[in-house]
Amino acid sequence: MALPPMLRTLQVLPAAWLCAVAMSADRYGCEAPIRVAYTRNLVFFHEDGSGIDADLIAELARRSGCRFEASVRPRYEIWRMLESGELEMGTSGVATPQRRTFTYLLPYVYLRNKLIVPVELGDMQSLEDFHDMPGARIGVIAGYRHGPYIEAMLRILRGEGRVVEFRDDTTRFNALLNGNVEAVIGHELNLAGAVANRRERERFRVVDVMRGPATAHHLMLSRKRFTPAQSAAWLRLIEAMRLDGSLAGIMQRNTSPAMATELLDSGYRYGSTDRGW
Repeated sequence: MALPPMLRTLQVLPAAWLCAVAMSADRYGCEAPIRVAYTRNLVFFHEDGSGIDADLIAELARRSGCRFEASVRPRYEIWRMLESGELEMGTSGVATPQRRTFTYLLPYVYLRNKLIVPVELGDMQSLEDFHDMPGARIGVIAGYRHGPYIEAMLRILRGEGRVVEFRDDTTRFNALLNGNVEAVIGHELNLAGAVANRRERERFRVVDVMRGPATAHHLMLSRKRFTPAQSAAWLRLIEAMRLDGSLAGIMQRNTSPAMATELLDSGYRYGSTDRGW
């Protein structure tokens, strides 16, 4: 006996849904939950689990249909686990040639790392000015990279024993507040998150020492889990979010409108002659 049309529809819908789930799993490489790790950071991921990176992964989960298992780990540990395959994804990573050998790196935010120094150090304008202060030390996060220009100066300072590494932003800014280091590389958002008291923040200057474009921060995909085609599918999701304003919305929920605009600006500028017109 033939089934009534409504029952036939109910039979077809689960089959179509299962087919769609299977296609999504194949497209994005998420037949099993994706293990993603965050690093606590006053720009990207906060102590309470909120922030740009958490919102990014939530939106990617909604659009892809993939499931995520999240953890919070130090930056250096995330890179090690991505290389070994113990993790499949990380957030807000900075590219290096070596890291590209074991991850696909998909940019979604651009950060102008800056020099944060006490105002009593005077009118400091560059990393060279800081270097010229004998014995002055700078605080960085272990495993974090700041782009080629800043890294070049940090190599010089490391050779002089003037770079101090910290596990996270909190301990790093405590060292700055206590005078254990004379500067940190960071951002206005780092300073605002670490030093809640406005009067305390006024003790410091934020100096843009970057020459050229901002540093791209990426979604990191382990090559042990994902194929080139799957990484391209994740990149298309991020670019769709950029085009439809969702990425801007994430920035605006977590920062001021002016800062959201800055975080989406790579800093690259092209004239008409650069395009061969």
